[in-house]
Formats: sequence, structure tokens, C-alpha cells
Amino acid sequence: MEHLTHKGLNIVGISLVKQHKEKTKPMSTNLKLVTPIGTAVYPKLVEPDTAFDEVGVFTCKLHVSEEEFEAFKAKVDVLANAAYDSECQRQGKTVKKAKSCPVRITEDGDYEILAKQKAKVTTRAGDVIEFNIPLFDAEVKAITNKPKIGSGSKIRMSAVFKDWYVPSQGWGYTLRLKEAQILELVEYSVSGGGGSFSSEAGGYTTSGESLNEALEQNQEEQGQVAPF
Repeated sequence: MEHLTHKGLNIVGISLVKQHKEKTKPMSTNLKLVTPIGTAVYPKLVEPDTAFDEVGVFTCKLHVSEEEFEAFKAKVDVLANAAYDSECQRQGKTVKKAKSCPVRITEDGDYEILAKQKAKVTTRAGDVIEFNIPLFDAEVKAITNKPKIGSGSKIRMSAVFKDWYVPSQGWGYTLRLKEAQILELVEYSVSGGGGSFSSEAGGYTTSGESLNEALEQNQEEQGQVAPF
């Protein structure tokens, strides 16, 4: 690097000026985030929801405390701000932001975190990639016999931040659901299987093994690595 001296002052050469004008490379936003434990609202973790997308979408909303919400939101905001600035820089202008946001306060005042993942994705080459959501119990053992996970279950999720831009909507981001940990299970009811009956003293019984006990037995040797 060249320096030019003028009346005792060092003037930095042209190479440093070029370096100063270089655009800063945006930080990576492809980072895995782990949510706080929350109360699940209409989770679709075993079978994808096809109500609005025929391909199917795995999705889960968690309601958490205000304190935990603000702490998680602060982490997401770092990624969101960096990604938004990068998009504005790419377009050479300030772009509008989409109204939807997966980390939000609902109209009812609930502190909500939403994560989702399409069940199938078709690549540009025409290949179809299918997804499922690995589930883990409180001891981080893989759940192989998937239970009927219902609203009210206590769940923690891991997700990846992914931003997007659609001209008609603006810039936004989503949390791509990767895994879920079931801390407390509340199963939704289905017809059949004895769900409409009550117990009768002195009647026929089996070995007495409950659903949770059966799940634990099947999971004993199924440990997997998860970020929980």
C-alpha cells in the first residue's frame, strides 16, 4: 500500500480507498434456531396439513411467555435485519416488508412462534424431495411410533431462518421446521379404538401397559442427535 506525505500528513493510497468502498458481505442466515418450550396450537407434525396446499405442509404454532418470546425474537431479528439489508442492497432500493411474520403477537394477545415445512418440494431439475419431521421425547430419544400430537402439548422446535421476496407482497421470512421435541403429550381424540368408553372395575384387562409406556419401550434404543 502506498502512502503520500504532504506537510507531515500521511495520505492513504488508492488501494485503501478501493478497499473502503467494497460492499460488506452479508452474514449467513442459514442458522438453526431452537424455540423455547411452548403450548402447541393445532400442530401438524406427523401428517401434513393439506387444507390450503395439496402437497401438504407440516406446521406448528407455539404460544410462549412474553419473556421467552422477546428473547427468541431478539435472536431472529438479528438474522432478519441482516437479510433485509442484503435484499435492499441487492435491489439498490428500500423494499417494502410483507405483513405476515412467523414471530408475532396475535389479535388475542398470545405470543406466537410459527414454523412450517412443505411435505414435498420439486427441484428445478424435476426431482421430488419428500420431508418429514423427526420427533424426540423429553430425553431426546427418537419417537418412532408417532403419537397423535394435539393442541395443548408442550413442545420445543428447531427451525432454520429463510428469507424470501415476492414483488406483490414484499420481503419476508419463514422459519423452516426441522425437528420437534415433545415434552408433554396431549393426544387428540379419534373415533374408534375404545376412545368413547370408560373403565369398569372387575372387567377384562390386558397387561396394563399405557400408550406412553409402549412408546417409551419402543424408543429405548432409538437415540438420535438433536439440538435440544
